[in-house]
Amino acid sequence: MAGQQKKIPRVAPKAYEYAKQVLDFGFHNAHSAGMTARLERDFAKQFGQTYGIAHCNGTATMQSALMAAGVGVGDEVIVPTFTVFSTPAAALHCNAVPVIVDVDPDTWTISVDAIRKHITPRTRAIIPVAISGLPADLDPIMQLAKEHNLVVIEDNAQCIIGSYKGRIAGSIGHFASFSFQASKTLTCGDGGILICSDETLALKARKAATIGFKDLTLKPGNNVVSEQMRCQPDYQRHDSIGWNQRLPEIASAVALAELERIDELDAMRKYSAMAFEQVVRACKWLVPQKNPAGYVNAYWNYAVRIMRDDIVWSKFLSTFIDLGGDGFYGSYQPAHLEPIFANLNKAVDANAQRYPHFAGRLPRYQHGMCPVWEKIQPWIIMLKTNYFDTAEVDRQAQIFAKTLKRFD
Repeated sequence: MAGQQKKIPRVAPKAYEYAKQVLDFGFHNAHSAGMTARLERDFAKQFGQTYGIAHCNGTATMQSALMAAGVGVGDEVIVPTFTVFSTPAAALHCNAVPVIVDVDPDTWTISVDAIRKHITPRTRAIIPVAISGLPADLDPIMQLAKEHNLVVIEDNAQCIIGSYKGRIAGSIGHFASFSFQASKTLTCGDGGILICSDETLALKARKAATIGFKDLTLKPGNNVVSEQMRCQPDYQRHDSIGWNQRLPEIASAVALAELERIDELDAMRKYSAMAFEQVVRACKWLVPQKNPAGYVNAYWNYAVRIMRDDIVWSKFLSTFIDLGGDGFYGSYQPAHLEPIFANLNKAVDANAQRYPHFAGRLPRYQHGMCPVWEKIQPWIIMLKTNYFDTAEVDRQAQIFAKTLKRFD
C-alpha cells in the first residue's frame, strides 16, 4: 500500500468552528444555531432518503422506527443473531418479541431463508444489519416485506458509504438507522440518526423521539413545539406516546462537520481494510467475510474467520500484541445467547402474569437456535479499521503478517 501515505485529524477541523457557533449562540428552549436542521437535511440527502430525524443514539433510532410502524405489545420483530444487543433491544423497548434468526454462512448477514421460515401472522418488522460494514441481501428482504406487509429498518450502525447493487446502503429500507457512537466511522461521541422517505412514517418517528408533541413537523430540526403554541394555558401538547431522545445541538454540530468529510473517513476505513486484505489473501487458513458481486463493504472492521481448530484465539491475539499490534476483537456473543434472553425466559416462566405479552410467545433463546453462526462465531477476528494515518495502517498490516507466520 506504499505510495499512498496520508494522515488526517481525528476530529474534523470544522467541528471546532461549528461547536463554537453553538456555544456563541447559547442554549435556548425553542431556538438554536441550526446545526441539527442542517445535519438532518444533509444526512438524508447523502443517503438517498427525504427526511432525517436526529436521535441521542443509534438504539433509540430503531425504537422510534418500530413505534412509527405501530410495533407494540406481543408483535414480532425479526433480527439476525450476528449483531450487537441494541438491535433486539429496540424490539424489547417496544414490548415486542425479538425473533433472532441465523445468518448466511459466507456473508454472515441475516439469512433470507431464515427470515422466510420465521414470518408468522404476528411479524411486523425486519431489521437487517449491515454487519462489519456489509449490507444484507436487501432485495429479497424487501420482497418478503411487501408480501407480508412488513416494515424494514436497515441497521446501518456499522455501514457508512456501503452499497448494495448500485444503491447506497440506507436508501433501500422503509427506514435506515445510523449510529454516531464513538467507534463509528462518523461520530460525535454518541448519537444517531433515522432516515426515511415516507412522510407518514417519518412524522410518527419524529414524534416517537420527541415525547409525542402533536404539532411537530418534518421540517429539518423541528424537535420542539414553538413557544407561541406552548405558552397558551389551554394548549394540549402530547397526543401520542414518545420518548425524549433528541440529539443535543452541540453534538449535531460535530456530526455535521464529520458528515462533510465523509468521503475522507470512508477512504481511510477502506484503505485499512485493503491493507489487511493483502495479508489475509496470502494465508490459507483465514477466510474473510464474503463480499458478493455488486456489494460495497464500508469496512467498519475487517472480519475474518480462522479455519484451523488448533489455533487458540487468545494466543493469536496475544502474539499480535506482543509483536507490536494494537489488538483486534472477537465477535460478540450470538445475540440469542446473551444472558439477558435466558434471564427473560426464566422471568416469564416464573411469573407469566407479569409478562402476558411474552407468555406463550417468547422463543426459547438457547444453543441450537442459530447453528450456522454458533459454529462460526468463536473463530471470528475483527481487525480494526479506525486509523487516521496510512503509515500506521501499513505498520499494523506488516505486524499481522508476522503474526500469521508464527502460526504457519
